Amino acid sequence: MGAAAFALAGCNHSAPGGSAADTSAAAGPAKPAATADENTWGNYLSEQGKLHGKDVGMKPYIYVIPGGDSVAANDRRQNESDSIVHSIGPILMPGGMLIVGGPDAKQTTVFITGLSKQLKADAMKGIVVMVVSDASEQAADTSALKASGAKLRFVNM
Repeated sequence: MGAAAFALAGCNHSAPGGSAADTSAAAGPAKPAATADENTWGNYLSEQGKLHGKDVGMKPYIYVIPGGDSVAANDRRQNESDSIVHSIGPILMPGGMLIVGGPDAKQTTVFITGLSKQLKADAMKGIVVMVVSDASEQAADTSALKASGAKLRFVNM
């Protein structure tokens, strides 16, 4: 199975629809421990989507990016990347949303940077990409996704 994309219901929130909208996590769900399992992280990202993605009419796809350098973690990140790259068009279309995050903010940025190199310019035009990460990674994530045309929405963990 390529990506562990969890569909999430009930996304309708009005937030600025420009480039990098920064959203504070102060009123949001508590960040799970770095050692928490994938389901816990998926639920956390889902809650962030419900809180900060209410203006998106379609159910978003959630990608939990694993940390670490194990073969399993590397394979999983590759599968997640392939899933996103090959889903644009048939599944992800303008008005859709991806939520990306995981226990290691730096690894999430490495994932996003690698993903952006595989995407054609404006391939994600009109698609909201919500990155749930540490504030220190916002500039790098914003820069990496700029050419994709995605509407970046950054949520600080």
